[in-house]
Amino acid sequence: MSAPALVPYVRLAPPYQPPYDDELPPPALSAGSQQLPFEPIVQRSPDDGAVASVFPLRRRLPDPAPWARQFVQAALEALNGRRPASQLQRMASPGVLAGVARVGARAAAAGAQPVIVVRSVHVSEPADAVAEVCAVISRQEGGQTRFRAVAARLEGYSGHWRCVTLQVG
Repeated sequence: MSAPALVPYVRLAPPYQPPYDDELPPPALSAGSQQLPFEPIVQRSPDDGAVASVFPLRRRLPDPAPWARQFVQAALEALNGRRPASQLQRMASPGVLAGVARVGARAAAAGAQPVIVVRSVHVSEPADAVAEVCAVISRQEGGQTRFRAVAARLEGYSGHWRCVTLQVG
């Protein structure tokens, strides 16, 4: 037996670019449909470019007050050069981590720094999965106790809090 003869045929090429939104047919809604044809809202983090879905996340996050107290204490220890900044990697955004590492390296080179104590932490939650933190800290300088303020913005990220802004006054 001989091989069958191949017959060439012409097939249309797909369009070079996808259609514009106004060229697409509208999505059909049915009366029994439980889900709307909307895509989830996404938010791009300015620090690391990660994309995270924005849904009610607060119920999946721990209480921000104890977490904020622990983070502020750890960040101040890293700023004073008493702790490596790499220990804050999971708790802080890359921008905050870079700033803490830079200041902490200068402080470690300068020598011993006084011990800092977190006196109080106040947390406000202006939006879902967002916590704004104000903390009062104290340290001994020349035999006197000096008080300062710390402000931070926390955002929910993969089931835990993450500091995206830190300012020490």
